[in-house]
Amino acid sequence: MKAGIAKLWKPVVNVHDLAEGERFWSALSGLSPQGRHGTPTRDEYSVLDSEDQSDGEQWILLQLVSSGGNPARSGTHLDFRVDDVAKAVQQIEEIGGTLISPPALYPTESEPMLEWAVMQDPFGNEFCVIRYPLS
Repeated sequence: MKAGIAKLWKPVVNVHDLAEGERFWSALSGLSPQGRHGTPTRDEYSVLDSEDQSDGEQWILLQLVSSGGNPARSGTHLDFRVDDVAKAVQQIEEIGGTLISPPALYPTESEPMLEWAVMQDPFGNEFCVIRYPLS
């Protein structure tokens, strides 16, 4: 198998309510809420993971989005892990992708957990390229 630009990491499901998202997606998938994270003032993400480590890396990330506004922000997207976000952005643009949000640190520049950029495929589907962990 040929090596790609990035490695599929996880599916991300946009929700308007983390608690309701945890309830629904846990019941559907059998995965359990394993913790929330976000900015210092607000939980923005919930990790659903298997309690049985023999399931490997089977997990879903719920992402809190506003219920109004941009319809492209509803639905799901994929996250891909990379070693170098800027290099991946360039390579993805070379194969027809478009940069939507430039590389940035999350959640803050002073206490970053990861580096990421938002991309779009030729059909308008958004996805993220992420360097995690940073070290």
